Amino acid sequence: MVTINDVAAESGLSVGTVSKVINNLNVKESNRKKVEAAIDRLGYQVNMYARGFKIDKTYTVAIIVPDLINPFFALFVNFVEKTLVGEGYKLLVCTTYGDAEKESSYVSIVVRNRVDGIILISYHHIEDELKNITIPIVSIDRHLENAGCCISGDNENGGKLAAEKLIKTGCTCVAYLHNGSNLDGETLKRGKSFIKTCRRAKIRADEIDFGEETTLNEFQISKIYEFLERNISTGRFAYDGIFTSSDIHAVLVTEKLQQLGVKIPEEVQVIGYDGLKILNVGDYAVSSIAQPIKNMATASIKALLGLINKEAVEKNIILPVQFVEGGTTRKE
Repeated sequence: MVTINDVAAESGLSVGTVSKVINNLNVKESNRKKVEAAIDRLGYQVNMYARGFKIDKTYTVAIIVPDLINPFFALFVNFVEKTLVGEGYKLLVCTTYGDAEKESSYVSIVVRNRVDGIILISYHHIEDELKNITIPIVSIDRHLENAGCCISGDNENGGKLAAEKLIKTGCTCVAYLHNGSNLDGETLKRGKSFIKTCRRAKIRADEIDFGEETTLNEFQISKIYEFLERNISTGRFAYDGIFTSSDIHAVLVTEKLQQLGVKIPEEVQVIGYDGLKILNVGDYAVSSIAQPIKNMATASIKALLGLINKEAVEKNIILPVQFVEGGTTRKE
């Protein structure tokens, strides 16, 4: 195993100079280049944790998410990790599967492991666990008192865009289908804005809540299917437009209605939320309100690193969303 002493011998410099280079302290540029060249030749691996104890940084960030089954969370984590690597950081990924106790436990674990910062996607009452934490926190979609910054897509405009699309393409009776936490947060704005925009246009708009579970499970899926089946009469569906809280919901609704003999989008139009693509590279899975997932990840890292470096950071960052065509809505 290559040691710092080996690097010093290879570069012809002292161990102290090598240590300064590794810890980004001031040294002569010629000496820095010699040390870096020696590190490359020997394949020396910097012990980030040992380095962290010396300069009060571990160059490690934790992200706590409900799950990696939901493509939105998976893509977000992927972009966060890629961005962090470019900044010289490692990422610890913690998945809670919607379990509040597990979420609290992960918060304690990452704090004990001296991570430099936390990116948190929480749909639980987590405020007490965060109260005495001094580590910088960036939250996604939730305005948490101890979080230095909240990053979100423009959910309010997203709901408005979905409503306007269905109205312009002739819908007269629509429904908003969703599940997930009812704790106050940015995501709730998408449904409220959708209903408000429809009712202002004198369009009937119903809200259908399938429960507070954040991870869609078989029981919830069965409830969605039952709702769809219950609203079919003589081959016609009771609503001519459906807006859902995620693309996963929209795909389930579309497939089930087609199985029931309903034509999409001729008879019923469906709009999801997130803007996910088939295999992440193909066409959009459904017509959707696309969140700027990559930009949200980049903004999260920029804000978190700013907090870590004790810089001024904007408290709330709302990023633009857009409607994307995925074949489940009619042309205007």
